Amino acid sequence: MDIIVAENLKKLREKHNLTQEALALEWGVPELAIYKWEAGRLPVEYKMLQKIADFYDVTVETFFVDESAHKPTVSDKVSFNCRICGGDLVYDYASTSCRCANCGNKWAIGELYPKYSHVIATINKAGRILNSKTVLASADEAKLLYKQAINECSRIQDAISSDLIKICDEGVVEAEKLETYCRGKYFFDNRSYKSALKELVKVSGYRDADDMIRRCKGEK
Repeated sequence: MDIIVAENLKKLREKHNLTQEALALEWGVPELAIYKWEAGRLPVEYKMLQKIADFYDVTVETFFVDESAHKPTVSDKVSFNCRICGGDLVYDYASTSCRCANCGNKWAIGELYPKYSHVIATINKAGRILNSKTVLASADEAKLLYKQAINECSRIQDAISSDLIKICDEGVVEAEKLETYCRGKYFFDNRSYKSALKELVKVSGYRDADDMIRRCKGEK
């Protein structure tokens, strides 16, 4: 489980002067589960995070904000040139690597710039979720991960973070497409063809949406 989520769960509970026992009764979960959530030893399902967010009257994104992160200083600045020849570096964020456009030497981005390791891992995790799962909860989880990465990048404010934010913005769009697709597929599977068509036309060309659109029209 993301340690940032765990820390924020504990902070919110303490801020409201609540005990783990009281929350266990309120949320209908074992007290041990809350202990493990706050210790980072057990992941919180997305639906449960929504329930907790509603309880505290905050957004789900609140749990992914790292308040301890510091703003960049002069000492945080890094060189964006090749260590060998000083040439320009070309970044491949999908493979988390970069290479010199001049001499061809290649490095892991996390090796050159450790502060990006976590955010790149978060982006890749979101991407894997989008590519491997076709359920609404997964789309929501991926979108949250992209927003978490955007939040981290916004504190760095340099060329790489700007590129990463663009990737995250595109990821959020893809996650929203998957959300719409999942809603449409749900209606389609339950033979609510009119409702399915209304959703699926919004993502025409996405996965097998066009095939379902054609079949929905045939059922009218």
